Amino acid sequence: MVVVIGAGATGLGVAWDLTLRGIPVTVIDQGDIGHGTSGRFHGLLHSGGRYVVTDPPAARDCYEESRILTRIFPGAVIPTGGVFVAVQNEDLAFQELWLKGCQRASIPVRELSPAALRQKIPDLTSAVQSAFQVPDGVLEGFTVLFRLARHIEAAGGQIWRQTRVEAIRMVNGRVSGVVIRTRQDDRRDIACQAVVNAAGPWAGDISRLLKDPLRMNLAAGMMIIFAHRRVPLVVNRLRHPGDGDILVPHGRTVIWGTTDVPQERPDPPRPTREEARRLIHLGEALFPEMGQWRVLRAFTGVRPLYHPGAVGDAREISRDFTVIDHLAQGGPEGAFSVVGGKWTTFRLMAERVADQVARYLSVDQKSRTRDVVLRPTEDHQARSAGPLVCECEGVSVSAWGDGAAPLDHRRLRSWFGMGPCQGTLCAHRATGLRAREVEPHQALAELRAFREERMAGMRPVDWGDNARQYALLEAVRQQTYAEMEEADDA
Repeated sequence: MVVVIGAGATGLGVAWDLTLRGIPVTVIDQGDIGHGTSGRFHGLLHSGGRYVVTDPPAARDCYEESRILTRIFPGAVIPTGGVFVAVQNEDLAFQELWLKGCQRASIPVRELSPAALRQKIPDLTSAVQSAFQVPDGVLEGFTVLFRLARHIEAAGGQIWRQTRVEAIRMVNGRVSGVVIRTRQDDRRDIACQAVVNAAGPWAGDISRLLKDPLRMNLAAGMMIIFAHRRVPLVVNRLRHPGDGDILVPHGRTVIWGTTDVPQERPDPPRPTREEARRLIHLGEALFPEMGQWRVLRAFTGVRPLYHPGAVGDAREISRDFTVIDHLAQGGPEGAFSVVGGKWTTFRLMAERVADQVARYLSVDQKSRTRDVVLRPTEDHQARSAGPLVCECEGVSVSAWGDGAAPLDHRRLRSWFGMGPCQGTLCAHRATGLRAREVEPHQALAELRAFREERMAGMRPVDWGDNARQYALLEAVRQQTYAEMEEADDA
């Protein structure tokens, strides 16, 4: 038995890789699937073009892995393509280095006419001086995560959600088990022969339980979701990677990012108005009218970067990943950590750590994840069947799912409350369904927590037309639905 700590992309990727090798797995996460960094990214499936100058190994991995993910997760990867555009002289100075880097990484590049590109993307600045197409794409992260989870559980693996790791047991310097605290506050022991720390930003916390602490280099990034699909493909600024230089189409929206702020703790910080204004101001170099676009919300994620001894700008730390056998650096036997990396390279990260775990357990089976296709399951395809809970995202009652999960976790699983109204209408309907499963006071408490999470992303961008939209949504909630009165009565 192997215990994997973390139910993000890498943790589930490790569990799936080990499962295919015939090794029993249990996954533990303090939240729900994808509640950390894996659920807080811009959705870009990297071609590698962003890193060909600054981080060539990561660029090559991104290009190869993006092709594999497109093949093994049909329907979860949208091959939109991407474009890198130069708009200033310093961009042109970087361009030659970038083209040579793409050639070395074998990333296909095709030059485009700026005039033709502006016909396809009318909002793009007229200052574009050159443009190059690359094979970027859009990754539906939660679709991938829940598809992995369903296949792991169907094969006999266990996933413990909303469960904390309290201790890692060892006998004679060797991992022997994990002590957990479940969401029902039960304390349990799980016997195992190995532990994989795939906890993302929390990897440092888990490493301290292993008595072999890792120094993580954490960096928070803000992203902004706009209400309309302004571009048909990914748009990147052709320059040294920096703040505010990626726009990703996502369904009927676009996501603009990102920033890079050093973090001490792994929990994502609340977005601020100042950072949102700055990010939009940076975007006006590519899209002059961005300040007039309707904003849905802002959100942040924490990058779990790792480089021993690294100090200074987090953007100078490699986006490549590291697999650590803790025994090799004086830690316990049977303990492994995987840190760093990117969403696009999660499968490769999982394969590398699973290789080490399999060798440790004397299991002579190679990784099969690059060849096994994970197709949509029937329940995923039936998402829109029957009466709707959420009209914006087409989420039906049949997709409501596990009766033990609170509203905000249901949001991640089904995508309700993520559309233009940000749950203004559907959250009230969902609370009615939830009240059939739990006591009314608990359903109302979950509604308040859901509202606060949604509002945390809307408040930093409530200026201009956004402020009027925000006021309308508040009026619907408080006057039409009388939620404040209901909350007080509870």
